[in-house]
Amino acid sequence: MKPRRIVLLLSLAGVVVIGFFLLAELLTPNESPEYFAREVSQKESDNDSFSSSGVRTRKAETVQSTKLSAGRIPEPGLATQQRDEEEELAQEQAQEDEAEKEEAARDEEKQNLNEEQQATFNHFLSQLTRENWREARAELLSTYKNGLLPRNRFVENQFWSRVGEIGGKDLANELLSKSDPAFSKILEGWGKKNPQEVFDYFAELDLRSPLVQKYLEKTNFREYPFMDQLSNSLIEGLMHTDSSSSLGDFQVDEISKAIDFFKENDPNKAASLMREFSKRVVHNKDPEVLKEWIAHYDDPRLQGEAAGKVIESGTFDKDPASAAKFAMSLTEEEARRPALSAAYARLAGGVNGHDPNLTATQLIEMDKGHDRDFALNGFAHGLVRKDPEGALAWANEISNENFRKVVTKNIAKRIKKELPNAQAQVEE
Repeated sequence: MKPRRIVLLLSLAGVVVIGFFLLAELLTPNESPEYFAREVSQKESDNDSFSSSGVRTRKAETVQSTKLSAGRIPEPGLATQQRDEEEELAQEQAQEDEAEKEEAARDEEKQNLNEEQQATFNHFLSQLTRENWREARAELLSTYKNGLLPRNRFVENQFWSRVGEIGGKDLANELLSKSDPAFSKILEGWGKKNPQEVFDYFAELDLRSPLVQKYLEKTNFREYPFMDQLSNSLIEGLMHTDSSSSLGDFQVDEISKAIDFFKENDPNKAASLMREFSKRVVHNKDPEVLKEWIAHYDDPRLQGEAAGKVIESGTFDKDPASAAKFAMSLTEEEARRPALSAAYARLAGGVNGHDPNLTATQLIEMDKGHDRDFALNGFAHGLVRKDPEGALAWANEISNENFRKVVTKNIAKRIKKELPNAQAQVEE
């Protein structure tokens, strides 16, 4: 399909901004934006369900039981193969699986505001402006401390969504230029307010630019979820073009056009949109129906991205081993890679009572090659939260040297960001 500009039909609603207001105990003007970003609530522990004793690895020829020791991994004897960008993106599939499980856990624990709190909070949000949001953020943090509002995902999302609506592209550029983590928080609100602007921004953004790379380095972020946040912002905007806020025929058509456009112009961004699109399509669907939906795509990469999201959605969790079988059934290697990473990440997490040590034994016995490397990638990332040392050990089993370096580097970044107390122990 030829590249084309996508014209999005926006349903504009008037936004009444009542003006600048300041409550008590505002921060002084010399407080930096980084202060407010640092105050964003930290990730809660994930809901993985296997023993804290962890899973370890050693040479296949010395396995005597499924409880594997943490011996040093020998260097692989296979010739080094060239790493490409597709491998770098696919190896991060499992990381997003972990983040989505945490998000689901937080959503389950969401505290509803009572009527008085909701009215107060709505009034607070109505006062936000492009100029005062930082001071308002400080005041919101104060209300958390005073117990006037609960600090939960709902309240945080509403605040940042409103900041995105009023700040738009100018604020996004400002935050990105300062490597401010708040950049990722405002995207969804910006997309709901102006999806066409987000589309243009996403299309023009060079993910390899020094500006973006500096942001990723300073925030310990990764390209894969960075792209997906922008894709999510665009899709959320499209879903809010009418009052249904759902995937209707118009929304599906517009998202499909966007995927086609980026498929021609930037395959990495097309894959990102496909992941976010799939996340919404797969909800409460039967595995067989989803297999047919994936088979509908003739592009192996898009098949892989869709399959990965289907697996991450928990569709196969009643029988988690069947996700790995499904991944292996995909004919094209490019489609299998992200699906295998997603499947083995969930197996490592012990979903539905699965024993990850059984999977560890299977991995040791599996023939070396790309399929095993991507399964190891997923398995290693699935272990990060409960067994960071074991995660690095399994990552070092990857036979492709360049791919192994990418995976171990990203796992180390995850440990540094998500488990700072465990980092020193791993380095010892």
